[in-house]
Amino acid sequence: MESFVRGIQRVGLILKNGSKVTNSTARKYASTVTKCKMIEGNNGEQIFSSCYEDVEIPSLTIPEYLWQKLEKWPKRIAVECGITGRKYTYAEARDSANYIARSLINMGLKNGDVVALILPNLPESPISFLGILEAGLVCTTVNPLYTVDEISRQLQSSGAKAIITSTEIASNVMIAAKASLPPNSPFIVVEDTDRVLPTGSIPFKDLTTKGKTLPQVQVKSRNPHDLAVLPYSSGTTDDFQDVIPTVLPLFHIYGMNGLMLPRMCTGAKLITLPSFTPDTYINVLSKNKCTLIFSVPPIVLFFGVHPAVKAEYFKNVRAIFSGAAPLAGSDVGRVYEKFNLIPDQLRILQGYGLTESSPVSFLEMSNTKFSSIGHPVNKCKVRLVDSITGKDVVTPGQTGEIWIKGPHVMKGYFKNEKATEETLQDGWLKTGDIAYCDEDFAFFITDRLKELIKVKGFQVPPAELEAVLRTHPAVTDAAVVGVADPRSGEVPKAFVVLKPNQSASTEDIQNFVKGKVSEYKELRGGVSFMKEIPRNASGKILRMHLKNL
Repeated sequence: MESFVRGIQRVGLILKNGSKVTNSTARKYASTVTKCKMIEGNNGEQIFSSCYEDVEIPSLTIPEYLWQKLEKWPKRIAVECGITGRKYTYAEARDSANYIARSLINMGLKNGDVVALILPNLPESPISFLGILEAGLVCTTVNPLYTVDEISRQLQSSGAKAIITSTEIASNVMIAAKASLPPNSPFIVVEDTDRVLPTGSIPFKDLTTKGKTLPQVQVKSRNPHDLAVLPYSSGTTDDFQDVIPTVLPLFHIYGMNGLMLPRMCTGAKLITLPSFTPDTYINVLSKNKCTLIFSVPPIVLFFGVHPAVKAEYFKNVRAIFSGAAPLAGSDVGRVYEKFNLIPDQLRILQGYGLTESSPVSFLEMSNTKFSSIGHPVNKCKVRLVDSITGKDVVTPGQTGEIWIKGPHVMKGYFKNEKATEETLQDGWLKTGDIAYCDEDFAFFITDRLKELIKVKGFQVPPAELEAVLRTHPAVTDAAVVGVADPRSGEVPKAFVVLKPNQSASTEDIQNFVKGKVSEYKELRGGVSFMKEIPRNASGKILRMHLKNL
């Protein structure tokens, strides 16, 4: 829990400071971020230290930290649905979270039990999250786009004992719950549509209406290292992993710990959209005087190319933050050119983070190097390690794997010591991402060791799709790589070896996979047929060779 609070405070401070950097001060600020310095570790490591000011880390739980300033803005809108207009003030959100905590304890859940939060972006998402933590429970956030099988896998691996979901996806979630949860586990449903609730489910509103009559929660004193949240990552082994943080979609670490929690700490208004459509997003932009926009690269591209997005929607915007995948400098340029703006008028910034080091480890705040991920954030130490020699890289322009150390780094992968040992070394998180730094210590990502495919910011493990492909009756072997896509960043492409005397078309293979995985994992990059999948002597797929075909 401790590192989660530290992550919230660090991002909150950086964004607060950054919001003051406009127009005449931009160049002055840009000159201050070059003060990163090299320090030598106890074992001779060459370490890049943060250039940002230090911060004091309070020893508080997440709810305690978030609600500590509630008396300053109880009547402000905390969260509002961008489609229905359903909203909660900060006072209402605080009370609702407390009532949810009381209800969950009354249902028989105990300190440390895991609750699966399977919700799209709804006003009830942050309220439920905070209620779970206030009850002394652990929250595992699940992608609502997952299939039944994918949901089942996370429920089983996390050991979930209760679920909070929405009517829109409740039927599929119920199937997964029956296969994966103990009998009679609480199944709570937010009524966001007119659909009938599944038999045996509990209406979300019952938690808030009945919760106020229940006794206050008596939570045991919590250790800063107690488990608080189990966000999901694909890890470094091409398989799903539960990440243990030390205690845009809001189930994603970027949306949860980069946007939702830091912004609520400052009394900001969050506008939620259950899904993205151009019309609804443009409507939100036009009706609300947004001051900060948190996005992913496809949204920045959308700003630059969609004819209905107008410059007037950004007149109150201080900054657009992009994350979850690399943002191309050319896409930033399109926005400035379309709206006839210069960087001092609208700052488009990106950073770098992982679920394993929530929520961010680098931020580019100078607005002068659009393709850079910037500099290490407060209290974050960084090494560039040559993947062949294992030696630290210190020469500008020379690449190495990013290793990260700091209070925001995870404790490890839940119940997976092998994956933890492979990823953490003496407290250093081996990210699997390849980067270099320039003379100003600005960092630039060039490649990934992990081979994960990033589709609109979502991680797609090639091994998962390969396993699905190999269940096709005509397929004997398969490999999947990411190929460039102008809107999604990357999309999966399959290379398939057919069994003797068997046949299948590209459409056959795509449709077969389509029915078994989430939409963003579909083979939109196409299918190529081969006689043999190229592998090295140890049997590892030569993905770079496939990408170059």
